[in-house]
Amino acid sequence: MSTPTIGPVARPLPRSVVLKRWSEQVLGRDWRTAYLFAGPMVLLLVGLIGYPFVTAVWMSFFNVIGINWGQFRGLQNYLDLWRDPVFLDSFWITVRFTFFAVLFKFLVGLCAAMLLHNTARWQGILAPLVLLPFVVPEVVTALTWRFLFDPVFGGLNLILRTLYELSGGLVGTSKGIPWTGEAGWALASMILVNVWKGVPFFTLLALAGLKAIDKELYDAAAVDGANAWQRFLHITLPGLRYVIIVETLLSTIWTFNTFGLIYLITGGGPSGATRVYAVLAYEKIGGLRYSQGVAVALTMAPLLLLAIFILGRYMRIGQRGESEGESLAWRAFLTLLWPGRLAIRLLVRLFWLVNDALEIAFGALGHLLYRVLGGGDPQRERTVRWLGRRLAGLGIALGTALVLLFELFPFYFVLITAFKTNDQIRTFRTPFWPNPWTLDNFRDLLTKTDFLLWLGNTVQVALVSMAIGVLASALGAYALVRLRWRGAGLLSSIILVTYLMPGIMLVVSLYQIFATLKLTNTLASLMIAYPTFLMPFACWLLMGYYRSIPEELEDAALIDGCNRFQAFVRIVLPLVAPALAAVAILAITQAWNEFLLAFILISKNSATTLPVGLGRVVIGDVFPWGLLMAASVLTALPVMIFYSLSQRFLVSGLAAGAVKG
Repeated sequence: MSTPTIGPVARPLPRSVVLKRWSEQVLGRDWRTAYLFAGPMVLLLVGLIGYPFVTAVWMSFFNVIGINWGQFRGLQNYLDLWRDPVFLDSFWITVRFTFFAVLFKFLVGLCAAMLLHNTARWQGILAPLVLLPFVVPEVVTALTWRFLFDPVFGGLNLILRTLYELSGGLVGTSKGIPWTGEAGWALASMILVNVWKGVPFFTLLALAGLKAIDKELYDAAAVDGANAWQRFLHITLPGLRYVIIVETLLSTIWTFNTFGLIYLITGGGPSGATRVYAVLAYEKIGGLRYSQGVAVALTMAPLLLLAIFILGRYMRIGQRGESEGESLAWRAFLTLLWPGRLAIRLLVRLFWLVNDALEIAFGALGHLLYRVLGGGDPQRERTVRWLGRRLAGLGIALGTALVLLFELFPFYFVLITAFKTNDQIRTFRTPFWPNPWTLDNFRDLLTKTDFLLWLGNTVQVALVSMAIGVLASALGAYALVRLRWRGAGLLSSIILVTYLMPGIMLVVSLYQIFATLKLTNTLASLMIAYPTFLMPFACWLLMGYYRSIPEELEDAALIDGCNRFQAFVRIVLPLVAPALAAVAILAITQAWNEFLLAFILISKNSATTLPVGLGRVVIGDVFPWGLLMAASVLTALPVMIFYSLSQRFLVSGLAAGAVKG
């Protein structure tokens, strides 16, 4: 009788292996690495955005005055707002301000980008000039335009009076315009300032998008007989669709949340004519009515959430980890918006009908002119084509000159005023040129104020916050794009929600957090806070760049024995250097610009930064314009030089990140 053969007994897997497989099934294959990479970003977002947001929401349900928490009111604070005529007026002022500012920024920015794109020979010189207002500190912008709007000493009224005298009263006005002194002019003036400051952002992204459009498309369309307008409609606009949507939504959110420029120039006046909702919220918080101030900010959340939801969808195109539920939510959202979508489609259809009719009319007119000018004569045809090219070149040159004049005109008055004596400024002697030139304002600034101390503090904050922001956003964006883990889609949505919350809503909670940590009146508070508000845009930029890198490069490094972090450092980071440089430039610009948090968190002069320090030069209603303009020059000069030297990295980084996102 043979003995039966017994096969090997299957041994149970070690507990560690079972837990590893189970965790990967539940949390995703790369969850450990992803948590390490995204950890710094999550820590900042939760600590400085999430917790203050929850605290602010909870506060809005009570009657909080100063440090005293009164009775629970539920939604009564919100209901009271919609019955408050001051709030309703502020709401519609904010809507008008946002709509017209974004509209003009888009139109001027797109035109400027196309003009620069068609001046390739001079683009390296012209682009930095057009984009300078984007990097000029906000406080410098406010001081500059406050000076230009000044009814007595301001450059705008000075030009109007000069034109009036030279033209015998045909052009200009002898009395000037009350730019910020009358309600009818004040809001338009603030829109003008916002457009001047925001056009470079639209230009920057549109220029990056234009560089990404294949030139062969234009050549093929020209061969098929398409004119310049048809090439613009059928190639340029579709090629810029993603960029236009993202830049418009981002600008809408930023413009809707505008606080610093309006507060520094008009303070919300006159008579509340420029009291946007952020200024109203600050007034209530400044009056210790914390719950009402937070309620004002949160009441705007649904409108901003709508823009953020759409923005998040476009920012996350091509991202891993989108769940079926998220796609279903997007389809449901589109279903709810069908009336608006239908209206847009009807408007688009109407546009094409009008456009086709105009093209037919102008085509007939062109054919008539062709025959009148001697169509069929080769010599005349060459002459007409030569004349057309010359006129097109002249139009591009004239348009570029107008854009440069609009963007650089304020800098001219700042510069000449900085080198004038106080007597020249008061008496209007040689209004358009210093005579004699003097360095008195610069000498007084460096010897009679703490300008050098403020400058040193700003440099420290800018460098440290830039390092933290670049590191956290680079690691976090990589985890969202390259690693497979559950929660990537949710985190992408969370980082975009930071756009939903204006700084004015979080200042109370942020101050309490830093006071508890004993970091108020220290530069460390700004070094920690600034990177948090940079991350959404930085992550979006880097996510687009990461997607443009072939994954096979990292797979090869992993096969050769590198771990994920080594592959990231040795392979990925060198390839994303332009995008990292772009993020660094934006981080330094933000730190140099920021006013609100520095104003709230810092009261000691030893820790004051430039934006707040320059505001302290103004005593009451006395504006030492010569000193302020000298301070503006020295404040703007370092960041302008840095930007001019590195702007090519910013453009190339945006070209790969913003366009391929």
